Amino acid sequence: MARPIRLESFLANLPLFRGLPAEGLTRLAAGTGKRALRRNEILFRAGEPSTGIHAVVYGRIKLFNRDREGRERAVDVVGPGRSFGEPVMFLERPYLVSASALEDSVVLHVDKDTVLAELGRNPQFAARIIGTLAQRTEALVLELQDHAGGSGARRLVAWLLRKAAPEDRGAVVVPLPFSKRVLAARLEVSPEHLSRVFRQLAEEHLIVVRGREIAIPDLDRLRAWHFDAP
Repeated sequence: MARPIRLESFLANLPLFRGLPAEGLTRLAAGTGKRALRRNEILFRAGEPSTGIHAVVYGRIKLFNRDREGRERAVDVVGPGRSFGEPVMFLERPYLVSASALEDSVVLHVDKDTVLAELGRNPQFAARIIGTLAQRTEALVLELQDHAGGSGARRLVAWLLRKAAPEDRGAVVVPLPFSKRVLAARLEVSPEHLSRVFRQLAEEHLIVVRGREIAIPDLDRLRAWHFDAP
C-alpha cells in the first residue's frame, strides 16, 4: 500500500513552490486534490478548460497532441517531482495538449484560484513563477531551433545536453524518462532512424546506451560535437 502524502512537504519540494513560507504551503495544500490514474488513463484532453497546476507524485504522465491525420505526437513526459500546466492556466486558455498516464500514477491538482490568491499575497512567489516560466520559454526556443534544422543526431544530442546541468563536466548518465519510441516522436524522427542515430553516436564513442540509460563519457566533447554538427 502506498504511503500517505504530506501535501505541504511535497509542494515545498516542487521547484515552483520552493521557498514559500509554511503558511503559504498550508493554503496551497488546502486547495490541492489527488488523483490516481491507471496506465493509459486520460488526465485531460486538448481543448478542455485549464483549472489549475498539476504535479506528479509518482509514475509518468505523457503530454501529447495529434496531427491532421490523427497520428499521436509526444510533446513531453513528466516524471515525479515535476509540475505542468502552468502557462495555459495563467493565460486562461484551454489545454493545448492532452495528458495520459504512461503507467500507474498519482497526480496532484492545485486549484487555479488557490494559486492566484497566493500570488496576490506573496510578491516573491510571483517572481518565482515568472522565473520558472521564463526558463521553460528559453528551453522551448532552444528546442525549436534544434528542430528547425540539423540532423536527427544533432536533435538527439541537443536533447541529451538539455538533460545535463550547465555546470556538469566529464562523465554523466542521462536516464530515459520514456521509451525510445516516445523519444523518437519527440524528436520528430522514426524509431528506425533514432536507432541508427544511437548506433552512430556510440560508434563515435560519444555515448554508451545501457537500456534506459545513456552514459556520456565526456560531456564537454559531446558539447563540442553538437556545436560543430551540421
